Amino acid sequence: MQFNLLHGFTQTSESWAQPIAALKERLPAATFWAPDMPGHGNGMTLPYSLTEGATAIAELASPGIWIGYSMGGRYLLHIATQHPEVVTALVLVSTTAGLDTSEEREERRNADHVLADSIEHDGVSAFLQRWIALPLFSRLRPSALDLAARHRNSSTGLAESLRHAGTGCQQPLWDELASVDVPTLVVTGSEDEKFCALGARLSQTMPQAKHVTMSEAGHAAHLENSKEFADHVVDWANSVSTRSPST
Repeated sequence: MQFNLLHGFTQTSESWAQPIAALKERLPAATFWAPDMPGHGNGMTLPYSLTEGATAIAELASPGIWIGYSMGGRYLLHIATQHPEVVTALVLVSTTAGLDTSEEREERRNADHVLADSIEHDGVSAFLQRWIALPLFSRLRPSALDLAARHRNSSTGLAESLRHAGTGCQQPLWDELASVDVPTLVVTGSEDEKFCALGARLSQTMPQAKHVTMSEAGHAAHLENSKEFADHVVDWANSVSTRSPST
């Protein structure tokens, strides 16, 4: 079983260490590929739009089960719609398919540009202190390895990621999701009400989607309780892999 994992904003491939370890306990024969996303870690040369980044990532990947968290989930939806040949199943953690109106997207783009400017002005360390302190991540306790890797990100890389691949830049994909006819697990944390609603919408829009909500978890549910996350993923993956085509 091949897993391809796409991390969120400010993270790196190192951020998957705990979820991968938990998944390996249940699936010792599974293989994992977790690239640094554009603008992060040792990621690809910028600028990359979501559509361009999705193509670049898909070209490097083997077909398999894809797991995407937040920003990585948005890239993943583009991979699923643009390059379905590499997608056998999807796990979407705290993911949106985009903002519905042009006014919402413009407002978000403007906010992201302000945030990008602040990263370049203040530096990565100061920005990360503010970012991880957001209520969205109140339950998250990043590992020392994860934090050290995040601090190695560049201010230019993070700023350009916001400018070219932020939520405000994403053309909404809601109308295209009916064509993504592969087994899909949507995961949200019960304390992240906004993304619980978005998760419910995804599960109602995608033909083979199932939505699970992790209790006492927020936006980064897969990091807050990696064992429970792995249990959800493995139980679901085993059920869809053994399901007959007629069911």
